[in-house]
Amino acid sequence: MNPAIRHATLADAPSLATFAAEVFPLGCPATAPADLAAYIDAELTPERFAAHLADPNIVVLLAEASPAPGTSLRRLVAYMMVARRSLHPAIDAPAPAELRKLYLHPAAHGTGLSSALVHCALSILNAEGPRPIWLSAFSENSRAIAFYKKWGFEIVGEQMFIVGTDHQKDVLMLRPPM
Repeated sequence: MNPAIRHATLADAPSLATFAAEVFPLGCPATAPADLAAYIDAELTPERFAAHLADPNIVVLLAEASPAPGTSLRRLVAYMMVARRSLHPAIDAPAPAELRKLYLHPAAHGTGLSSALVHCALSILNAEGPRPIWLSAFSENSRAIAFYKKWGFEIVGEQMFIVGTDHQKDVLMLRPPM
């Protein structure tokens, strides 16, 4: 696959929205189509991505890969959002950062791309100084939880994640400053 990771720009907002709308439903447990559509229509739009990309507190990393060897055409296969500063009421720290939205196309699962994106994100944050970093993951996604534990994150609580009208339980995970 040989993906290339780069910082997204405002020009990437439409393709990020299209990709996010495609892969987000794959991570939702038995969520009603109307709830998925409501979330996508509210949160995964080109305008929302443009607002994130214009925010100096937010970094969006994306990974692109060639669909076939020897082609120069590249397509989006993953993205990750990072908030340099993101307070959370359950995180007692002065300036925690947050890893948000790590989504991969199913063809990229098991390729090491998730680790490469997390490594890039942590490098960006660590260059700005040590601090706690938090994230949330769906409580029933044992694969994601195990993945984040390998990166030094530990479960410290729970929070609700609302998809349309569906209230889903996420675990809150924290990585101490390193």
